[in-house]
Amino acid sequence: MPDTRCPRCGGPLGERPARSRLTTDREVFICTTCGTEEAVREAQGQAPVPFGEWPLNT
Repeated sequence: MPDTRCPRCGGPLGERPARSRLTTDREVFICTTCGTEEAVREAQGQAPVPFGEWPLNT
């Protein structure tokens, strides 16, 4: 993992990053906080935050 920042929030990835649910292969690493938020959104039937709205992709 060359970049140690979370592409979803810009914060540090931490020692045990999660894998984003936005991709089927789940190869995009995000911080655990964002991973938890994605899981909660999915459990509540909400759409995920699109890549285009992630701070490091704008």
